[in-house]
Amino acid sequence: MFPSRGPAAAKARLVFLALGLLLLWFWQPGNSLDPAERALYAKVRAAQDHLYSWRFSGKPIPAEDPWKTGLIGLEWSPLTTTLGDLPAKRTACDPLWAVRFRRWYAQLGLKAGDRVAILASSSFPGLVLSAIAAAENLDLDLFLGVSLGASTWGANDPGHPWPDIEAELRKAGFIRAKSAFYTLGGDGEAGGGIPPEGITLLTSAAARAGVPLRFPRSLEEAVRVKWESVAGFRPLLLVSIGGSHGNLGSDPAVLDLPPGLLLPGKAPGGGNGVLGKWLDSGRPAVHALNIREMARREGVPFDSPPHARFSSPARGGEALLGLALFFGVLLTHKRWKWKDDHG
Repeated sequence: MFPSRGPAAAKARLVFLALGLLLLWFWQPGNSLDPAERALYAKVRAAQDHLYSWRFSGKPIPAEDPWKTGLIGLEWSPLTTTLGDLPAKRTACDPLWAVRFRRWYAQLGLKAGDRVAILASSSFPGLVLSAIAAAENLDLDLFLGVSLGASTWGANDPGHPWPDIEAELRKAGFIRAKSAFYTLGGDGEAGGGIPPEGITLLTSAAARAGVPLRFPRSLEEAVRVKWESVAGFRPLLLVSIGGSHGNLGSDPAVLDLPPGLLLPGKAPGGGNGVLGKWLDSGRPAVHALNIREMARREGVPFDSPPHARFSSPARGGEALLGLALFFGVLLTHKRWKWKDDHG
């Protein structure tokens, strides 16, 4: 056995393989943004710059928000409901989510004037901004209801709770939407687990914003009130962001829902919250939770500096093409050849 002849040809085949795989890596349909998507991305990033200046002008850069999104809260405050994951909160601020929401809306065939309902907690203000910005970019008609309590690192800054953030974004011209109602969030959506100081702060914030604050007496009432509000609006799509008790309910079945766009007939039962009832009615929803998994599925880099390009791994046809290239070179590139001992 000895090395095959033709080293130049062998090298050329290896170069061909490397170039092919490199092109395959960069050529992935949907990874790049079109002009309209780039404009949306830039608008959301500009909104973040504005919020950062509004919150931190003249103050030291908080280490928890290295990319200056202005949407990262505190480790703990009187507005905090539960523990949250800081890297997930930073990932939720990536403006690529606005592009992803826009693509989801377009995938469903939504057009100007069509109705979308967004029910959110204040735990992921970055996702709320992105969902609103994408809908308004397509001139969709929005219904917005927000639970004001937030997990750690969400919109839990007592000096800048969600109602103030929402009002500032409207004032600066980055969004038009105004919430139809607020709840306190927490257990039962009635402030369960939030200390009295936090409830006072949130009640005052809702009053400043001029948005009705609802006080359900039980989880069942919270689900009913939210459901009736959404059903009365008659949207074509429900977007559920975060883990609001009324949105998810108390049935563990909701934990089996994958994050992202859920199409009728393709999602398991979603439990007894508003999201589950909506899915049971045979209509599409976006379930924006479990950020690490959703980012992996949708090609949004996890806890990385924002860049206007998705980075999803090759899937489907692109993966098959990569395998074809690999095996093609294996079949044509012979590093060794055998010599017959009797020849």
